[in-house]
Amino acid sequence: MVESIIVRPAEPSEVETIASMWREASQWLKAQGSDQWQYPPDTDKISRDVRQGTAYIAHRGETYLGTITLDESADPEFWTDEDKPNDALYGHRIIVLPAAHGERVGSALLDWASVKAREVGKHWFRVDAWKTNEKLGQYYERCGFQHVRTVDLPHRRSGALYQRTAGLVTGDGPPVVQVERGGNAELVL
Repeated sequence: MVESIIVRPAEPSEVETIASMWREASQWLKAQGSDQWQYPPDTDKISRDVRQGTAYIAHRGETYLGTITLDESADPEFWTDEDKPNDALYGHRIIVLPAAHGERVGSALLDWASVKAREVGKHWFRVDAWKTNEKLGQYYERCGFQHVRTVDLPHRRSGALYQRTAGLVTGDGPPVVQVERGGNAELVL
C-alpha cells in the first residue's frame, strides 16, 4: 500500500524550512544543467505567504517532502483579461525535495491543488514555469496541463504558462490527507 502524504498550511516557524527547500531544489536543478532558481529564495515573500495561509507543506511523518503556494494572484504580466485571471487558482514555488523524487509527490500536490481550485469555484488551476526548463513543461503536460503560451519578457525568467481544468485528478500520486489550521484532517485524494 502506498503511504499517504500530509498537506497542511505552513507555520511561521517553517519559513526557513521552505527557504531551505528552495536552496536544495536550486542545487539539484543546477546539477541537472538548469539555470532555474539560481538566486536566493525571497524569504519576505515566503513569510507573507505563510502569514496569509497560502503556503503549504507536504510531509510524511517528520519528513518534509515539498511545498506549494496556492493563491488567486494572477501575474498581470502573464495572464491577460482574455484569460479570465480571476477564474483560476495559481500554484507558485512548487518544490519537491530531491530525496522524494520518484514518489510522485509532485503529482499528488498538483492533484490536491486542482481539487482546491474546484472547491473554491474556480475553472482553472494554473502555473507559470521557467521558460528554459523544457523538462518541467513536459512534466506539467504529463500531469494534465495544457501549454497556453510562453510570454518572453527579458526581465522575467518564468513565463511558460500552463493550465488544467480545476478538479482534474490524475491519481498518479500517493493519497493526500489535508490538515487545516486547528488540526482537522480529511483524506482528499
